[in-house]
Amino acid sequence: MRVAMEEPALPLGVADYSKYSSTDTLLTSVTSDNGSPFRQTMKLDKDQQYSLSQRLRRRKDVLQQRKCIVDISFALGIAGIIFVVLDTELRFGLVIGDDSAVSLLLKILTSVSTACLLFAIVAYHVTGLRLHMASAGFQSFMEKDWRLAMTITKWCKLLFELMVCSFHPLPFPTFSLPTVIVRDGSDGKQILEEAELPLNAVLTILMFIRLYLVGRLVVVHSKLFLDTSVQSLGALSRVKINAQFVFRALMSTSPMVVLSSWMFVTFIINSWNLRVCEVYTDPESHYTLFGQSMWLTAVTFLTVGYGDLVPRSYCARVISSFTGLMGVGSMALSVAVLAKKLEQSRAERYVHTFVQQVELDKRRKNAAANVVKQAFRILREKRGGKAHNSSLVIRHRSRLLQAVRDMHGAQFHMTALSEFTVGTVEVNTGVNTMQDTVNSIQCEQRDLTQRVANLETLAVRMSQHLADIKALLKDKKV
Repeated sequence: MRVAMEEPALPLGVADYSKYSSTDTLLTSVTSDNGSPFRQTMKLDKDQQYSLSQRLRRRKDVLQQRKCIVDISFALGIAGIIFVVLDTELRFGLVIGDDSAVSLLLKILTSVSTACLLFAIVAYHVTGLRLHMASAGFQSFMEKDWRLAMTITKWCKLLFELMVCSFHPLPFPTFSLPTVIVRDGSDGKQILEEAELPLNAVLTILMFIRLYLVGRLVVVHSKLFLDTSVQSLGALSRVKINAQFVFRALMSTSPMVVLSSWMFVTFIINSWNLRVCEVYTDPESHYTLFGQSMWLTAVTFLTVGYGDLVPRSYCARVISSFTGLMGVGSMALSVAVLAKKLEQSRAERYVHTFVQQVELDKRRKNAAANVVKQAFRILREKRGGKAHNSSLVIRHRSRLLQAVRDMHGAQFHMTALSEFTVGTVEVNTGVNTMQDTVNSIQCEQRDLTQRVANLETLAVRMSQHLADIKALLKDKKV
């Protein structure tokens, strides 16, 4: 489930403006009288001193506050869901009535926890704004600095999150929504009947959307999100350290745990929501038993669809449709994870390939030995006077041909296996080796060219010396 987190700010470095400078002093380069450069320190004003250590400390404090706020919001969201589930189950079991004091108390507790959750959501976005301002170099949250960091997208995220978290059953009576249920007629045909679905039932189902807070809880407690070096590296690489990044990291490290948890939670929640829809629209439905809803959700989630149970209300059909879509996605992810787990690693593939090559080499050598052996036997039989078309000679010739086929087959499989083991790493190694060889050849060629040039220069000098010696000898003879 995708959870909107704040985009990582830029690495905490030295800003270009003196107001947001991350150093306590401003260093300027000047030149002394003797021409040697040195550093002259100029003190900043007190309102301009905002060091890197202060920004890091402030960022760390804001992160701790945000972590506490996320913990509180998660606890409030789960508490509201528990109150609603407890109230609904007690009323379905006829332990309490709709107008009983216990039901009213549980609904009031749900409303109170929802109101506190909304305040926690606002506080979470405020801390996110403070975190962005601390990373960007703003000194305070006062005046109009917060408007510089607030955008339309952040406003939309805040309003949408407040709307989603505000869904909860109301403590006072509400109106019902008209809907349709499908019944079996006396003649075996299905007929449509009008029914009513209470608004509180819809709000109860929509209340489970706040479970996205689980993803936010995992993100803020992840070391990948809390580590400053990871945040800075992500900003330099233009990688957002958010819920998607953490989810992909978890899928890489422990995919089976993530998928199993996701499928189990989806299965339980959709089963309960389907039961709520069916019971509210048709109290006489056979889905009053939770096991029936679980079975229908299971066959829908696994895309089996036996047809023994079908949802009657349109509300339940919508939930079943979402269950089927989630099941298809979960199965696709499970197949991908299983295929990745069954795939051999590079080291395992190398070992397995080496064993196969040894076995194929043995087969090729045995086949070559059989070729020689059968050839000698044919030659011996012919020297012994056997006819060319005798049964013994034909049998040895057949074995000879089979041995030749085995030898060529083993050689072909060895070649194909060696080509299959060549991957990107091997290609990269080969390219690097070839580049090193080319560089060494070019260096040797340059040295050889230089040596040839030196030899040519030496030959020219020797020719000049010989000419001088010849001229000197001629002068002496004269």
